[in-house]
Formats: sequence, C-alpha cells, structure tokens
Amino acid sequence: MNLTTDQSSKMTELEYPFGKRWCPELAEPYEVSDGVFWLRTPLPMALDHINLWLLRDGQQWVIVDTGFDYPGAKQVWQQVFKDFIKPQQVSRIIVTHFHPDHIGLAAWLSHQCECEVLISHGELEQYRSMLERDQELFNKDVKQYARQVGFTEDQIEQHIKFMSVEKRPDEDRLQRQQTQIIKEGDTLVIDDSHWKVVAGNGHSPEHSCLYNESKKILISGDQAIARISSNVSVYPSVLSVNPLYDWLTSCKKLRDTIANDSLILPAHQEPFVGIYQRMQVMIDEHLDQLNELVLALGESMNVSEVRKVLFKRELSVVETLLATGETLAHLNYLLAQDKVSLSYDDIGVAWYQAV
Repeated sequence: MNLTTDQSSKMTELEYPFGKRWCPELAEPYEVSDGVFWLRTPLPMALDHINLWLLRDGQQWVIVDTGFDYPGAKQVWQQVFKDFIKPQQVSRIIVTHFHPDHIGLAAWLSHQCECEVLISHGELEQYRSMLERDQELFNKDVKQYARQVGFTEDQIEQHIKFMSVEKRPDEDRLQRQQTQIIKEGDTLVIDDSHWKVVAGNGHSPEHSCLYNESKKILISGDQAIARISSNVSVYPSVLSVNPLYDWLTSCKKLRDTIANDSLILPAHQEPFVGIYQRMQVMIDEHLDQLNELVLALGESMNVSEVRKVLFKRELSVVETLLATGETLAHLNYLLAQDKVSLSYDDIGVAWYQAV
C-alpha cells in the first residue's frame, strides 16, 4: 500500500486518553467528556465486560447499550440506579445492534425506566426473527450448513445448541411496540448537542454508531475497537451473503468520515484516539488474509481446511463455530471477486479452489 504524506502522518500508534488497559470499576460511571459517562458491566464469557454509555440530557439521561441479560449485569444497573441516576430520569435507551451483550437487558431496562428503545430496522428485525423462527426448520438449515462446511456429527449438534435461542417470557424480550426506529443520517438531540447515526454493516445488519462532530466523540459499539476486530460471519439460511465486503466498506466509511482526533468510545477495551489508523489496520489485515487464502487454495480445500489457514491455534468449540463463519465470509468475498471456484462433492461438502 502506497501512502501519501498526509496519510503517513496519520498512521501512528493509537492514543489512550484514560490509559491503556484501564477501566472504571463496575457500577461506577466515569465521565470521559462533559455529560458523557463510561459504565462497565460484566459478561459471563472470556470477553469479560462491555462498555455502556450514559449521556446526560438536561435533567434526564440516555443509555447507549444495555449489557448481557444475567444477574451480574442487573446488579450493576441496580447499583447505578441507587447511587447515580434514577430509572425515571432515563428518557431513551439506544441499542447499537442485536447481539446479546448489547440488547440483552433492553426489555428489562425499558420496563424499569418506562421509556422507548431506539434501534435500527435491520437490527430489530434480525433480533425478532431469531425469536420467532421455526426452530425445526432452522435446525435443518444448520445441519445443511454444518455438513457443507465439513463438520462432524458432534460439531453439528454443538452448532445447533449454540445457535438456539432460549425460551423466555415476552417481558424479557424486546417487543416491537417498545421501540423507535433510527437509521443512517438521523440526528438525535441530547443535551442540546447533536449526535448523528452512522450505520455500519458486516458484523451485524445495521449497526448504529453515534457521532457528535462538535464534541469529536464517536460511540462506536463493535465497529471500532482498539485491539480486536469484530467477528464477521456467514450463518445458516444466508450462505450466499458477502458480509466481509460490507464490513470493509464500513471500515472505509469510518476511516474517511470521522475526524481522526475524535475520541472513540468502543463497546470493549478502552476509549482511544486514532480512528483512521485503526480502520486502516483492520482493512489491511483482512486484505492480507484474503491474499493468504488465494495462495493456499492452489489445491482444492473444504471450509474446515481453509479455517486452519486463517486460525492456526487450537480453538474451543464456540471459537470453532465463530471461526468457521468468518472463514466462509472470506471465501464468499473471494467468490464475489471471481478469485476462487466452488463445487460440492457427493455428500454435500463444499470445496474451494483458486482460479
């Protein structure tokens, strides 16, 4: 990649205004900018926390993202409502996307605060479709998908379990009537300041970031994280989609439209400055992986074999499922670019080869 002088000056290390690997204590909101507070809640997984954001709005408050639906996260919110703000002060809840660490407590908080949840159409429909789908038909899709990628019978059953949605009462799930739809370009006025919705795609259908140009702050959700890249996957029932193209396009949009001295407030790890270089690094890493795959596919390989080219370490069961989806995303990108061919053997396993 050839960089102009102006571009080269931007390709520096990220800045961490509050310290690299520092975060506030649970249930203790920390003010990162006037009226913008960082709240951390726990997650019951390896990625052990999520960053949520509280925006002061006059005498009221706006919540951005809600945390995972489990007791530890609810305890944090209950402490916040005791020590920091009252539920009745919350006028709006904004959900960046449908993943459970972001939307998990949206219904519960909506009831607690008696307010609407703002979410994009794509994210709401993806969320509701998972809750309303015919599980038997979905299991068939999963089995077809799993055989196509070369999973064993045990891995097929693990995948069905992983993709299943736990049955819960309606009041525990966000209902359409609790929501207000937001979209790319919408402006939300919060505390007499303007926050623009900037949509991202690839990690999820219509991820909503919030950009305050005057404050130079981007609440980035999972679209921009300092040292990890969000999963970009192909899932059962939508095997022909090209989410990696969408993800790279979104990375380029953030790189080119958000001021590089903006404070980036991500859902994981720490706030940072340097959106240009972070987006460029992620773009370059994916392009390098695509080039690596083309070279490796000099001979025909199935998805499980290709996955080992991208992910060389030992993976857990869940990591294998996520890595397989991401491998398919890379292969679909190459198919769309006519860089590889696809064929199926007699038992339905997909085979890929460079052309």
